[in-house]
Amino acid sequence: MKVLIIEDEAYLAQGIVNKLNDFQLECVMKDNLENLDKEEHFDVVLASLKSIDNNYNELTRAFSRSIIILMINYINDDTVTKPLQNGVTDYIVKPFVMDELIRKIQHYKSYQDLKKEINFYHSYFDFIEKELDTPNPTAYNPPFVIKTNSQRSADIYAMRYARMKKISMSFLTLKEDKWKQIFANQPTKNTVFYITNLEEFRKSETKDFLDLILKFSCIVSVISSEKIQFPQVVDISNYDNDVDLGGTILSVREYEKVIISKFESRYSDIELAKRLGMSRKSLWEKRKKYGITRKREVAKD
Repeated sequence: MKVLIIEDEAYLAQGIVNKLNDFQLECVMKDNLENLDKEEHFDVVLASLKSIDNNYNELTRAFSRSIIILMINYINDDTVTKPLQNGVTDYIVKPFVMDELIRKIQHYKSYQDLKKEINFYHSYFDFIEKELDTPNPTAYNPPFVIKTNSQRSADIYAMRYARMKKISMSFLTLKEDKWKQIFANQPTKNTVFYITNLEEFRKSETKDFLDLILKFSCIVSVISSEKIQFPQVVDISNYDNDVDLGGTILSVREYEKVIISKFESRYSDIELAKRLGMSRKSLWEKRKKYGITRKREVAKD
């Protein structure tokens, strides 16, 4: 991290440099605003208000992407309120403890890094959202079920809902047993869970689970074409985002192999064969032909 120090008191400036060097910060010292390279980037600008002749506006224009901390002698509108209103990040009153300055720098650097990370994930979500066809979120309050033909569609729908409602969610998958311990301990109503892979359950398990979550704030996704018995169901299964073939045209043989591999753990042999328009024996023969090992038998009640 690179720090510009503007201070006309040489003893103080050198003391700051020595302390910041202990934290592996690279420091550049100046005694005024003249002869500054405005193109050079600094993560932090630490400037004495006196040394810049109270010209904080020039400082914020020159280093708009930097953390700017003013070193001031006293607090009033001209030294604190107006600078903060015009782009200065923070201030510290002389004489100050160096540990307090370090704490401020670390705090604002962490905040800046966090903002960049959040912006990255927002940009990524916006990009993915444009790639999929999903409806605007419902006005339902949890618990509700998202019935879908694509896990990606359900995920995007749930995230759009969270953004619309300005809530955060905890993520669970029913492929793992972690949810059992969480719900056995009675999570608070304020915790919103996004739970995936309900299709992994048998019919009796599905009913018991849906009865359980009625008293909790849950959003549950299920990949299914069957009717879901629940008070609030958002059906987005008619939105065509179900199979990602990588933007290529597959041969019939390749398509069969992709579909069997992708959906064999979700449907029984009878149901999968029916959906593919073939007999159960033909499905068994194709699985053998393509070298696809049956992952598990889906039991139907």
